[in-house]
Amino acid sequence: MTVVLNDHLRIPEEVLTSKVGDETVLLNLQTGMYYSLDPVGTRFLEVLQRTGRLDEVHHALLEQFDVSTAKLEADLLKLSQDMLARGLLVKDGE
Repeated sequence: MTVVLNDHLRIPEEVLTSKVGDETVLLNLQTGMYYSLDPVGTRFLEVLQRTGRLDEVHHALLEQFDVSTAKLEADLLKLSQDMLARGLLVKDGE
C-alpha cells in the first residue's frame, strides 16, 4: 500500500499506545507485536493523533526540527508505510 503526504491515517482500535519517557510503545493486540518509537517518532504520532493528516505532521515536524523538506517527507512516508504494513496505522476509511 502506497502512502502519500495527503493521506489521512489513524491508529486502529486494536493498537494500544503508551508513552514511556520520551518514547512511545505501541502494541498490536491482534498480532502481539510491540513497536517502539523514538522521540521524533513520538512527536510524529502525537501530531498524527491530533490531526489525522500526514501533511500536517510534515508541517509540524518541519517547523520543529532542522531537516530538509525532502528528507523529512521521505522519512515520514517510510515510517508510515512500515507502520501500515505492521497494522499499527490504517488509512482513514479502511
